[in-house]
Amino acid sequence: MPNMTVHRLIKYAGYELKLEVAAGIEGIDREIKAAESNQPGLALCGYYEHFGYDRVQIFGYGEIGYLESLTSSVRSEVLGEFFSYPVPCVVVTSDLHIPSELIASGNQNKIPVLKTAFESAVFTTRLLLFFEDEFDPSEYVHGNLVDVFGVGVLILGQSGIGKSECALELLQRGHRLIADDTVLLKRMSGHRVFGIRPRPLRHYMEVRGLGVIDVVALFGVIAVGNRKQIELVVTLEPWDENKPYNRTDVDDVYNFHNESLPHVVIPVGPGRNISNLIEAAAMDLWGKKLGIYAAKELDEELIKMMRHENSEAIMDEWQQETLHPEIVHSEHPEI
Repeated sequence: MPNMTVHRLIKYAGYELKLEVAAGIEGIDREIKAAESNQPGLALCGYYEHFGYDRVQIFGYGEIGYLESLTSSVRSEVLGEFFSYPVPCVVVTSDLHIPSELIASGNQNKIPVLKTAFESAVFTTRLLLFFEDEFDPSEYVHGNLVDVFGVGVLILGQSGIGKSECALELLQRGHRLIADDTVLLKRMSGHRVFGIRPRPLRHYMEVRGLGVIDVVALFGVIAVGNRKQIELVVTLEPWDENKPYNRTDVDDVYNFHNESLPHVVIPVGPGRNISNLIEAAAMDLWGKKLGIYAAKELDEELIKMMRHENSEAIMDEWQQETLHPEIVHSEHPEI
């Protein structure tokens, strides 16, 4: 990623953030080293002990109101001390009037003073969203990303295992393709990991034996997306008879820059419908979000049965129902 500068901020987010340069144009190439912003109310009052000077400085109603309450000479003195720190830039929010001393200090110290129509809270949130894409860790992985029942499912596996074929079948079932073959993973704030489709690949998909297909032309514009939060990782691998695959819902995780995502390993073998299994895994994840844990509930039922003093009678009844359900139902219509 290129160094984040004030010029880059204005170029790529200026329109969305409604940024205008009011002063300090000569310092437009100053580097922004932190993704967070700072409202320097205490600093303007003279407390610089923990001043986050390496961040974008937000001047809202409080900061501008305080400056306007001072005389011109004191205002110049306060701003002189403030701009003695190498701040990257100052953003005055809410279209507030910018004091002439702030304009003069910005020009003198070659520190850009910007203005925006957004209020401080809104601007800070939008600025953070932009910085997330620029600062947060990212890497490319070889896989497919599909939106299945609203769950972002990242499908991984060795080349030729059937990732694209599986994604194609999920498309035919009405799900959405986010990225094929190459997925850009980015860690966002709030312990989230997003998968993004690289721009050059657009809405194309490569399937062995068919070549490149246009997903939009075949399935329509609603069949594709640009990005999706990844909530489930599925790894496809050839069936290994000697490997003890998960049969009791033991939690497994996929780690990405200290973020842990639910992980399922699905062995690929003859007669296995992988797209069906991925749909079931996505629905099971929804169930867990609602507090439904099938393996845990079954385990509790079995423990409860084993502790019951009439456990043998219960087992006999279960076996009877399994072997002769028509008899049990005739004797117990409520079953």
